[in-house]
Amino acid sequence: MSPTAKHMSSTKPVAIVAALVLLACTLGQSLPTRAQRKDDAPETAARLLAAAKSWGYQLQNVDPDEIAAAPYDMIVVDYSRDGTNALALSAEEVAKLKVKPDGSRRIVLSYLSIGEAETYRYYWKWHWGWFFGRPDWRGRQNTEWRGNYGVRYWEKDWQNIIFSGDNSYLERIIKAGFDGVYLDKVDEYVDMAKENLNARDRMVAFVKALAERARALRSGFLVVPQNGEGLLTDAGYRAVIDGLGKEDLLYGEDKSQQPNDPESIKENVARLKLLTAAGKPVFAVEYLDAPREIEQARKRLLGYGFVPYFADRALDHMRTGDLPDPNRKPGKK
Repeated sequence: MSPTAKHMSSTKPVAIVAALVLLACTLGQSLPTRAQRKDDAPETAARLLAAAKSWGYQLQNVDPDEIAAAPYDMIVVDYSRDGTNALALSAEEVAKLKVKPDGSRRIVLSYLSIGEAETYRYYWKWHWGWFFGRPDWRGRQNTEWRGNYGVRYWEKDWQNIIFSGDNSYLERIIKAGFDGVYLDKVDEYVDMAKENLNARDRMVAFVKALAERARALRSGFLVVPQNGEGLLTDAGYRAVIDGLGKEDLLYGEDKSQQPNDPESIKENVARLKLLTAAGKPVFAVEYLDAPREIEQARKRLLGYGFVPYFADRALDHMRTGDLPDPNRKPGKK
């Protein structure tokens, strides 16, 4: 054997070992440990929602560029600029809303009324407003919000419109890229109990079925009801939702910007804490203007462990900070 061959033969095992060591080092850098993977993985929508320390809420005059500039960790908006399908937000616009001004991720929920039908929505047919042309699910008109009708939400045709039919309202929201839905008029079960003794259970079943359908279409899709905190005593209902929005906890229950009855507040707080005890957030909105009352309300809401937001009842713009813009005229609700 030549000296050169002999040298190559003797150094070959060393080279192989060196290569294996280098490969192991490379893999060690590129393949983090299980703990590292867990820490570095993108946070789920539910974790981001639970971690939110601030939020904003706007349903009218939706301008994605303006709202994207808001600093909040979570925002609730309508899926459309004016409530119609023609001006629905695009997937690109929803994606823009998901990024806070500092570049971090935020949660974006779409408003969805499940206990009332709204005449300006894509699904509404003109003859449904007539007595003889109305569908079986349509109830009485809301005297405070003209053009909104209570619904018998247990009826299959209404559920088809909202979540179970082809190209349902829910599907449109999911396709646009929203993280979840913010369900309004969940408390319609209180009024519907006058004609259906099982109205409460029917609403629980409705929300459960909607959540199941949503998560079949997109894993991890968020479901956050507004109000209807009386349902929180149902453990199955608490399990299926990701949080809850509460209007008028401290003020405005009977009269705008006036303090609520202390016993009513105590009862509602106790129900809401059933949810926070499970690690799920409560987002409270108070429709207040006076700085002193806003300051006191913020302290109380934070003391309960809830996330506060202060708004004009018209919800036609998103406040930056707690106080109303002195240059704005109050909008119409």
